[in-house]
Amino acid sequence: MRRNRQQAGTAGSPGAAHHGACRDARAERYIDGVRDAVPVIMGYTAIGLAFGVVAKTAGVTVPEVALMSLILYAGSAQFVTVGLIAAGVPAGAIVVTIFLVNVRHLLYSAAISTHVRHLKTWQNALIGAELTDETFALASGRLGRGAFPGAGWFLGLNNASHAAWILCTSLGAVAGGSITDTRALGFDFALAAMFAALLVLQIAGRPKLLAAVAAAAVGGAVALCGALILPASWAIVTATLIAATVGMVLEGRAEKA
Repeated sequence: MRRNRQQAGTAGSPGAAHHGACRDARAERYIDGVRDAVPVIMGYTAIGLAFGVVAKTAGVTVPEVALMSLILYAGSAQFVTVGLIAAGVPAGAIVVTIFLVNVRHLLYSAAISTHVRHLKTWQNALIGAELTDETFALASGRLGRGAFPGAGWFLGLNNASHAAWILCTSLGAVAGGSITDTRALGFDFALAAMFAALLVLQIAGRPKLLAAVAAAAVGGAVALCGALILPASWAIVTATLIAATVGMVLEGRAEKA
C-alpha cells in the first residue's frame, strides 16, 4: 500500500509532469522536421526512381540499391558509383571518386557544427551522417533566420528524407525493367527543380534580401564557370566558399549602414 501511494505521488509530481512535457516537445519538434522534409521528399521521389532505374540497367540488384542508399546516401555519388561499376573500375578508385564528389559535405558539417556542438555525441553523429545538400539547405535557411530547431527537428528532417530516398531508389530498381527512358518522364530535371525551390524559400526568409540574392548569383556564376576548368565537385566547393564570403561581406556592410 505504501509503495502504491509512493508511485501514485511520483506519477503526479511536478517532475513527472515536466518530463512528460519535455517528451511532448521533442515529439513535436520531430514531427515539425518530418513536415519540413516534404519538399525534399517530393524531389527525392523522382530522382530516386530515376537512380533505381539506372542502377538496375547497370546490373545492380534491388537489395544492392537499397543497401547503397542506406550506407552511401548521396544522389550524385550513387549515380557516379553505378557508372563506375558498369565500367569495371576497381573498388579503390570508386572510393576515392566518391570522396572527391562528396568533399563539399565537409563545408556543410563545418557550417552546422557551431549550432549543434552542445548536443549529445550520438545526436551529432546521426545529424552529420544524414546531412545532404537538400537537408543542409533547409537547415541553414532556418538557422539563418535566427531559429535553432533543435535535435528533434534535425532528426525528423533527416530520418524522413533518408527513408524516402531508400524507398524510392528501391522502387525504381524494382521498376527498372519496364522504364527505359527517365528523361521522357522529366526525372532528370527533378533535382534541379527541387534545388531552385529550396533556394527561393531560403532567400525569401533572409533578413538581408539583397545580400542573399547577390551571394546566390555569384555562387551560380562561379559554379558554372568553374565547371569548365575544374571537376564539378571542386567547382561547387569553390563556388560555395566565394558565395559565402560575398554574402558575409554584404550582410556586414548592411548592418553597419
